[in-house]
Amino acid sequence: MAKVALPAWPTPMEAAPRLAVEIGLNPDDLWIKRDDLTGLGGGGNKVRKLEWLVAGALRAGADTLVTTGGPQSNHARLTAAAGARAGLNVVLVIHGSGPPDEPGGNLLLHAALAARIVWAGDAVPAELARQAQPICAELSGEGAVPYLVPFGGSNALRARGYREAGEEILAQQPDVRHVATALGSGGTMAGLVAALGTERVLGIDVGALSDAGSVAAAFTSELTGSAVGGRTACTK
Repeated sequence: MAKVALPAWPTPMEAAPRLAVEIGLNPDDLWIKRDDLTGLGGGGNKVRKLEWLVAGALRAGADTLVTTGGPQSNHARLTAAAGARAGLNVVLVIHGSGPPDEPGGNLLLHAALAARIVWAGDAVPAELARQAQPICAELSGEGAVPYLVPFGGSNALRARGYREAGEEILAQQPDVRHVATALGSGGTMAGLVAALGTERVLGIDVGALSDAGSVAAAFTSELTGSAVGGRTACTK
């Protein structure tokens, strides 16, 4: 299964010697994987998932990506950027009652990337996903072919992008002992564990899901087994 190449890989590893010493490490013990330098849409590691998601959308004949998030969601911003790069329309189902009087940050970038925003009120991630379904149905009724991108872009198939990140880290730092990552929707940690093993990956739960560790474990099991496959598409 092929992906759509969006930025150029690999991203660099950068030493952080002063921070290392400040937290009690040796100067050459702490390195940062600079996935903020991916280049697309302001940068960010969500591009690794989106290479697989956009490929799935194009194979399905979709012309519109639909995803969910908060007003300042980096995943939403990069979905808009990836859609623009691939020639796909993008609809963002966003938490909140409406645009602020003075929008800033990613909201400005969503607009610059020509994404349509649907404000969904005060909804948690699971409720946002449910609200995206009727929007998909509405788009289908208008003649569009929508493709629903899951919360944070995460599922087992899309976690392949972070398995690739883990493989890059091993090539750049073969003696790496631990890799720390935020644990939100589970895909980043799942891919890193698939490449590096559970003993080397430290996930820091940011509270995006009630049981993010179990979600990441399920993604990892699927990613490393024979059950990887399928696509997440809008129901019609």
